[in-house]
Amino acid sequence: MSEQNDEQTWKLVESEPIESNRIYKIKPTPKLAKALAQFQKVYANAVRDAAGNFGSYVSLAEAEQAVSPATEHGLCHTFITECSTDAKDQPIIWMICRLMHESGEFIDSRLPIVTEWCENRNKNKYFSIGSAFTYTRRYMLLAAYGLGQADDEADAWSQKAAETDNTGKAKKARNTNSPINSGAKVTPTLAPEGKTKLSQDEFDLLRAELNSRPDKADIMKNFKKTYFPSKDKVLATDIEFKEHEAYIRKFMV
Repeated sequence: MSEQNDEQTWKLVESEPIESNRIYKIKPTPKLAKALAQFQKVYANAVRDAAGNFGSYVSLAEAEQAVSPATEHGLCHTFITECSTDAKDQPIIWMICRLMHESGEFIDSRLPIVTEWCENRNKNKYFSIGSAFTYTRRYMLLAAYGLGQADDEADAWSQKAAETDNTGKAKKARNTNSPINSGAKVTPTLAPEGKTKLSQDEFDLLRAELNSRPDKADIMKNFKKTYFPSKDKVLATDIEFKEHEAYIRKFMV
């Protein structure tokens, strides 16, 4: 290229500066923010329902179930994949989680999946990439909705946690009669005839005591079998009547 052409090219680039944040410029999303706040008032965690080499974790299926109530607030999501290359011309797959509101407002979260991370001599490459997609989607999903990972369905401060908590927050919550749990509330629906609803204090106390028991999984398995045999998973809010408490406590003697 001649010196004249070099100079013209430089002037062209210099005269048309690219706005650095043009692509990722954030637009206000007040309706989406309000809906997400309403969702987070009630829902704080997903349940660690799967086990791996490094401990328990939230599966993609559980993450999807945990965020499903957000549709009541006009929220939904989808995942988009895009491909590009890095500075060494190696392929990169971008996973995009788009959190949307029925008004049309949305926000995107992007995460790269470098294909060399998916290399595995013992597996088909597409199988490895699929595993990376699943891993990425569940973490992006929890992050998009602001959900944590709870150890079990009750999602409450257990007696053991209160005794070993070095911040003092759990003991303070228990001693001041403030809510022990981290978000679950007694449902506002009226009890059907012949049944009595648990109060919020009774609900919190039962869940906290249940959390402290090593046989919690067996108790909940029996509870599900008796009251909700057709459900895939029993949620904390399914424990709502006095008869539920009585049934659970007979295993806690």
